[in-house]
Amino acid sequence: MFFKAKAKKAAAIEAKPYHCMGIEQIQSDLDVNIETGLSPSEAERRLTIYGSNEMRGGGRPSAFKILLRQLANLMTVILIAAVAIAFAIKDWVEAGVVIGVIVINTAVGFGQEFKAEKTMDSLRKMTSPTSRVLRSGQQIVVPTADLVPGDVIYLESGDVVGADCRLFEVSNLESDEALLTGEALPIAKIAEAFDDPELPLGDRINLSFASTTITKGRGKAVIYATGMASEVGKIAKKLMETNKAKKTPLQKALDRMSWVLLVIAVICVLIVFGANKFNISNEVLLYAIGLAIATIPEGLIAVVTLTMSLGVHTMAKKRALVRKLVALESLGSVTNICSDKTGTLTQSKMVLVRAWLPNEGFFRISGLGFEPVGE
Repeated sequence: MFFKAKAKKAAAIEAKPYHCMGIEQIQSDLDVNIETGLSPSEAERRLTIYGSNEMRGGGRPSAFKILLRQLANLMTVILIAAVAIAFAIKDWVEAGVVIGVIVINTAVGFGQEFKAEKTMDSLRKMTSPTSRVLRSGQQIVVPTADLVPGDVIYLESGDVVGADCRLFEVSNLESDEALLTGEALPIAKIAEAFDDPELPLGDRINLSFASTTITKGRGKAVIYATGMASEVGKIAKKLMETNKAKKTPLQKALDRMSWVLLVIAVICVLIVFGANKFNISNEVLLYAIGLAIATIPEGLIAVVTLTMSLGVHTMAKKRALVRKLVALESLGSVTNICSDKTGTLTQSKMVLVRAWLPNEGFFRISGLGFEPVGE
């Protein structure tokens, strides 16, 4: 019941349109006096209700889980079975080759994913470790993880905002919100309330959001959402809800091929046994198992992994982080990217390049559109 109450309280805080509230209404709603801030005891009480101001999930990469992911595919399982059979019939050369393939494939995939996971873990920590707040009329520095709804926070140039907050005092304040809105230029902030509760996030310029950076000026604000209730937390929550078990078309194709090869291998064994009227001697068994192993392309999985690894290495030179090797397949399947970021990716210019006229047909128009020059 206690945790349900916490969830309901946090949801209620999150759902309110604080950009439409005046400062008096905000003080009443969050039960805080902006002149004195919260008392230490009240801040402690709220911390137990709302939880720490941190992103849930993720955490440090688990080497064991990453290694398990590398081994948990049908082709690798078949290769491991082939190694066991090769050892059983004392075919040391075949066993050594297959083991080498498994080790190379696992090592390459493990190294790439572990490096990417560590990078992602460092990205999660790109927040300011401390924040300046007003507690019992005194300006103090507290760990950002201890911020709670109702805290009065001080913001100035260079600060990373610790939580979503409603500004009530600004002085030439500007904030870089590219991680949320994609806007390349800093956003000038105001303290006045708006009338439209459905105002888009990027237009709520009387709010400041967690993990954004103050680029200019200074200001004061009241925190209204922390942790997973913040806008960045909502994005993290959506990412955590994605279906992690879903396989890519390439993985599905490799699985299908593995099953087909497994069936062919079994058929080959049965044919050899049948040709010898099921009089199974050591020589017959050795021949049958050797034939079955020969049907399995041991090098395929290594070739696929190494090819993807080279692709990841090339993308890393272009400053692109690939968290999982299989993501390259999805990226390689993209043929068109449609985006709408006026002022960031485009220059707010519409250019006519092709036209159709009745009884005339199609025409192509040359020129860039920035001046009336073209044919």
